[in-house]
Parts: sequence; C-alpha cells; structure tokens
Amino acid sequence: MAEWSKAHDWKSCRVNSPPGFESLPFRHFLSAQRIPLPPRSAFVLAACALLVLSFAPAQYFGRQQDDLLYFLGARALTTGRYCLLTTPGCPPLTLINPGWPALLAPLSFLTESPGPFQAFSALLLAAAPVALWAWLRRRADEGTALLAAALFASCPLVLAQSGVVMSEAPYVLVFLLMLRFIEKRRASAAGGAGAALLMTRTAGLAVMPALLLPFARARRWGELARAAAAPAAAWTLWAAWSWSRGGTVGKFDLLPSTYGGGSWLKPFSVALANARYYAGEWGGCFLPPSWGDGRAAVVLGAVLGAATAWGLASALRRRGDDPAAWSLLGTAGLLAVWGWQYERYMIPLLPLLLWALAAGLGRRAKPVLGALLALQLLFQTAPRLGRPSPWAQPELARTYAWLASRPAPNLLSSTEPVRDGWLSGLPSAPLPSPERDEDFAPRLKAEGVRYVLRAEGQDYGLQSDASSALRRTVERLGRLLDDPRRFRKVHEEPAERAEVYEPL
Repeated sequence: MAEWSKAHDWKSCRVNSPPGFESLPFRHFLSAQRIPLPPRSAFVLAACALLVLSFAPAQYFGRQQDDLLYFLGARALTTGRYCLLTTPGCPPLTLINPGWPALLAPLSFLTESPGPFQAFSALLLAAAPVALWAWLRRRADEGTALLAAALFASCPLVLAQSGVVMSEAPYVLVFLLMLRFIEKRRASAAGGAGAALLMTRTAGLAVMPALLLPFARARRWGELARAAAAPAAAWTLWAAWSWSRGGTVGKFDLLPSTYGGGSWLKPFSVALANARYYAGEWGGCFLPPSWGDGRAAVVLGAVLGAATAWGLASALRRRGDDPAAWSLLGTAGLLAVWGWQYERYMIPLLPLLLWALAAGLGRRAKPVLGALLALQLLFQTAPRLGRPSPWAQPELARTYAWLASRPAPNLLSSTEPVRDGWLSGLPSAPLPSPERDEDFAPRLKAEGVRYVLRAEGQDYGLQSDASSALRRTVERLGRLLDDPRRFRKVHEEPAERAEVYEPL
C-alpha cells in the first residue's frame, strides 16, 4: 500500500466493464444456501464487486513474477507437464503449488494471451467480499457483515491486486467455503476444501488445525478421519512429487534465506519486524497516503490489532475450537515467522481480522467499522478511483526493449529471471550460486547465459533485513559484476537503475 501511495507516475489503465450482479457465481451459491438477499444488501454487494473490478488490471502482467509462474504453470499443465516453459530444460515447478494453475488451465486451451487470465482473476477477487458477507452474517448482524464486505472491497491492499493472476483470491474463496463446511459439520466437504486450500498455497498448512480441531474435540473420530483424508492425501502426493523432482517441498527451502546463519534470537527479531510492518500496512489503509509509512499508521494498526486480539480471545472463551479463531491464530503465526514482507499477504487474513475486530468491538462494531470505512474511502479509495495505475508499465521497460532487440539466440539471467526473461522476450535461467567467486562467470558461460541483468531498488521482500541470505546474495552479485576481468557492461539505463553485463 505504501508503494501505491507514494507512486506518482500513473499510466493509462483499462477499466473493465463487469457483468451484472445477477451473473456473479455467488448468486447461485446464495440461492443454494437459501440465504435471503435484502435489496440493500444486494446493492452494497454489487457495489463492492464493481469497485474491485473497476481497478483491474491494477498491475502489469508479470510484475510480481509469481503471477507469471502461475500462468506458465497453467500452460504447462495443458501439455501434460508441470515445469517452467521459459527456462531451457523445462525444470519442474516445485516452487508453486499446482491448484491455482490447474484452475487456470482451461483458459490455456483457449488462449495464450494474459488478458483473459487477468479478467478471470479480477472476477474471483470481486466475489471475495460477497463470500465474506455470506459467511460473516451467520456470526454477526446484517449491517456488520455488509460493513466488513465493504471494508474488504475498498481496502487498498485488495484493490492493488485486482486483475493480478495471483493465488490470494482463490485462496480466500476456498478458505471461507472451508469454514462454512466446518461450521455445518460437513467433514468430507470441509476436507475437500482443505485439500484445495493446500494445493492453492502452502500457507494453507497454517489453518489445518482449525479444520481438524472441532471434529477431534467433539470426539467424532469418523468425521475427523474424513476431514483429514483429502488434505493428507493431496499434500502427500504433492510433497512426494515435489521432493522427487527438486529435493524440496513447497517453499520450505526458502527459509534459509531468512534464518540461515542467524542467531537464536533471529525468530524474535523477524516476528517483531513483521508485526510492525503489517500493523503499519493495516493502519495505513485508513490514513492519508502521506502518513502511510509513518508512526501513525503503526499506532493505528496496533490499536486495531489490540481490539482484534480481544475479539479473538472472546471467541475462544465462548468456543475453544472456533475454526475462525484458530485460523486467525495460525495465519498470524505464519506471518510472524515468515521473513518475506509483502502487503498482499494481508489479503487472506483480512476476513478474519474484520470478523475478530467486530467481535472485539461488540455493540460498538457498526459505528467503528462505519468510521473506518469512511476514512478508507476518503483517504485511499476515492482518490484512486478512475485514475490510472502506477504499475501499468514495467519499471525496466527500456532495458527490456534493448534486450529484446538483440540478435537471437540469447539466454538471460537475473535475480528475477522469469519476469525479466518474459518481458524481454528471452529464455531465462536463475543465477548460479558457486562457492567461489571466481567460478561465477565460468558457470554462467557453461550454462549458455549471454546476458546478466542487474537492477537496483528491486523489491525482494527481504531487502530490509541486512542479515538475510537473500540480501547478501544480491550484494555479492553486484560485487562480482563490477569485476572487469570477468564481466563487460554492454548496456545501461541510468533512469531505470539497470545495467546489462556479458560474462567474459
């Protein structure tokens, strides 16, 4: 959110013309659940969906690299493989779970253009506030549920991901569906949703206790077995395949980038830094952009967090196996220890935060949520509505154009090889990590790499941690490329803070 707030180079951005609310998939869900839809609620929910759609596409395709990985994974699945098509040898895609690519795969049979994938992603995200309302209105009154849906839909963290081919939107939808199945004691259906959740994001492991605890505490062993069967089978198959192809499972191999070589105090410092970051991101949603990175945002986020913690404690006192409460605890715990800091990580947590916040506020929930909604609309949403996105064009557009103009064939390597290669129209390969500096250039040449792209100011999610292995790797790359005995600079774009090198 802070990045969006500080961006001033707004480019042209398309505004999709969304379908009517009657055609939204959750209309059929509501009908199947026999949930009455008052006219006021229909109007508010339609406005929420339209608001999310009006910001799509919020970013250019490939900006986060993971969106490109999901897109390429979907294309690969249609060929009977699950590998990275843009890298020589098509290495297995062990870094991303196959659930979201599998959902996208039917589109790959129809088109290779990113546009339909972005539109589909926007529609799913637009359905999320409707799903939040449908779940929350069974725990709170109608007005509170509608306010929570509107707060979610107008949140700048959410709007910044509209039309982005990332897994947060399907994760939120499947997660809320899983909660509903748990609350209705539908063990097999809840287990199926849990399996889909794990295949969408490894972060789904954090909410598995919430899936199993209610059945275990009630000593319904048969239902517990049915609830656990599908997630256990899905994760075992995925883990076995991933380990057999790449020697890793999910993103667990990234943990050394945070904790490798650190002291026993490192988890505490990471948790403290993450708490401050996410408190600032949440609090900044209700403040003017100029305050988004300041102490006021952190303080407001901490105050909201305290009220949320009170609501969480109250929910657990009422029901010790409350699946929403345990999901919030698990997801918050995961964000506390995960070293990467990205504002989009807040999106799957927002429904739970809004529920617990409303629970903590009690009878004051509606006026406080209404005030927060007014502040969010006034300071964050309205100023951006109808304006172009600050991420409509790649930050390294001129560098990519120069690379694309080079005579083929060329193999590119960088710290973000999939994104940089795709936007340059070149095949790409990850940077090698030899033990000795003098082996770096020979390894690149042996792998057929022609160009190495170096760009300053990239967001790796760990750049604020001076002790992280990832930051040390990036700094090492800079030192190696500056060695004129082993590399020659062939192009430079000072305005983009980018340079291109050839290994000698």
